[in-house]
Amino acid sequence: MLATAAVVGLLWAGKILFVTIFFALFLSFALHPFVELLEKLRVPRGLAAFVVLLLLCALFAFFIVNALDQAQAFSRDWPSYERKIQALTAQARGVFSRIEEGTRRLLSDGGASGVRSVRLEEGVLASISRVALQAKTVFSLLLYTAAVPMLAFFMLKDREKYSGALTRILRRKGGRAASDFAVNVAHVLSGYVLGELFVVLITACITTAGLLILKVPYSYVLGPLAGLCVLLPYVGVILSTTPAVFVAFLGTDEPFLALKVVAFYSVVQFLEGNVLTPFIVGSRVRLHPLAVLVAFLFWGILWGLPGAILAVPLTATVKVVGERFERFAPWAALLGDRTPDPEPEPEEPKPEPEAAG
Repeated sequence: MLATAAVVGLLWAGKILFVTIFFALFLSFALHPFVELLEKLRVPRGLAAFVVLLLLCALFAFFIVNALDQAQAFSRDWPSYERKIQALTAQARGVFSRIEEGTRRLLSDGGASGVRSVRLEEGVLASISRVALQAKTVFSLLLYTAAVPMLAFFMLKDREKYSGALTRILRRKGGRAASDFAVNVAHVLSGYVLGELFVVLITACITTAGLLILKVPYSYVLGPLAGLCVLLPYVGVILSTTPAVFVAFLGTDEPFLALKVVAFYSVVQFLEGNVLTPFIVGSRVRLHPLAVLVAFLFWGILWGLPGAILAVPLTATVKVVGERFERFAPWAALLGDRTPDPEPEPEEPKPEPEAAG
């Protein structure tokens, strides 16, 4: 119990460091097959890693620029949304006015003469301190965000070097079985993370195309948002559907567009949960739904939103590692069925030595 408490305390105290490293590690797992593909085309590994990360950063920058443009459009359209919201709330003002009138009577009975209004003014130094704190927070966020692709670059570039050093350490400590164990775990997790990446991309593309066909505003933001929300178990469906329904209900004059959006998102979520994820991710990591929910709560409470995003891959890592030790296998079984070992890759036939003479 003390050891567990110490580990949890260490994870909480170093959450910024651990979150940054784990994001970079899983990103390197996802991008490793693309780097290998460029290597097969005789591109140097360092250059291949740089090109893949550069393309990913360009895609991310395109999404950010497009999101800012859509945010400006939303700010321009907000007055019309506000008028529609006011028109809807006006229908319920009768009830609220009665509650307000009753509250005023209760307050007036207590005597208004005994109540003094106090005006608080924020000092100049307090205002400057608040702005400086916000600027520090934004700068720190940008710094840690930029550290993720940099760490992923070195993990991809020097993958063979670090894996070779780790293999030598494990063989010295636990023999060949330990190094084979590390290779199997890395192989399983790499396939799982890559599969999740494809599920996110496919879900984002399908959602964006469907919203464009339905003529829902801000489709280029709502579509990628739906793809990213796949990484959040359970609440991701709500977080992706709510803004789309809100925009469809208030941003257009078509009366049934919101219902069409709800039906479309239901179909997409069904395809993602029953077709895409089982077909692409498959049985690489078999996590029980209860384990996913508990992991989502645990990592979310521990690390906030980054922990909620990393909950499933971190739990999958713990499960894959634990079930390969007899001591921890019963505990790993609580997280789900045993993950099958990867099939060994066929060895290339060695050239036969030439006959003498």
